[in-house]
Amino acid sequence: MLLQEKRSKVSTLIDNRAAFNSDHVQLCVYDTYQACERIPFHAEQLMFCAMHTGKKVMHHHSLQRGQEFLPGQSFIIAGGEHVEIDFPEAHLNAPTSCLTIEVDSKKVQEVAERMRLEQAYYNEQSATLQLSNNPFTQQLYQRLVDTFSENQQDREVLIDLGISELLVRMLQDRSRELVLQHCNHKIGHNGLQSAISFIKQNLTKPISIEMLCKSAGMGRSKLFLEFKRQLGCTPQSFIVEQKLTAAAAKLKQGTAVTQVCYDYGFSELSYFSRRFKKTFGCSPRTYQNQTV
Repeated sequence: MLLQEKRSKVSTLIDNRAAFNSDHVQLCVYDTYQACERIPFHAEQLMFCAMHTGKKVMHHHSLQRGQEFLPGQSFIIAGGEHVEIDFPEAHLNAPTSCLTIEVDSKKVQEVAERMRLEQAYYNEQSATLQLSNNPFTQQLYQRLVDTFSENQQDREVLIDLGISELLVRMLQDRSRELVLQHCNHKIGHNGLQSAISFIKQNLTKPISIEMLCKSAGMGRSKLFLEFKRQLGCTPQSFIVEQKLTAAAAKLKQGTAVTQVCYDYGFSELSYFSRRFKKTFGCSPRTYQNQTV
């Protein structure tokens, strides 16, 4: 049955679901036809979500207040997590629509291994909900919807390719830690972990490659090779990524943007703002206003 046919069979006005299944993956489209608040939602597996029409307000323990979720935006939520959702604009003639893609850990592990990534670090306090507005990811979601709703011979192959591409994109950006945690690997102690621990403990201080080499017990070339192989980035990129994540947490607490910028070693406010916007999709000031 095609997507529109499934969506036209309305059995409930709140989170009416049209589901499609494939190996290791389930895609659902949810339509809500009446305004309501605090509707519970649970993710069984790692879930990627993209807004299609209308507006939601997300409530989650990692957010100090409700977060608006609009068309063109997406979020990732870890398996086993709960959110509550408001639908302030949903109407019978203008439903609020969202698509979700649940991916099991075997598929995540398969793609991570093909990228030669390992779960080289684990942060007990890492986010279980991440919001983004990456246009490439949004286009990929729509392509997957189209593929799931088609009845062509190579449908399963195209779905697998699309899911693999989605995971690759997530494993290449700041969502990497959340996604890799879903593999549920156990971590062994090694030089790279020592370097990562050193970075996390010294985010407000200058960190040189020589310091990391000493911490990891590696030469410069080996250090760069291990960061690239296991984390998919250079040591410098990882340091900036970790500084920005810590800076975002401080902004949530209400610390001034300028103070956060200089506390984490960014010498220019314009550079800090540019890198922050590239990572989080908005300026530090906008991020703070949305979360404080």
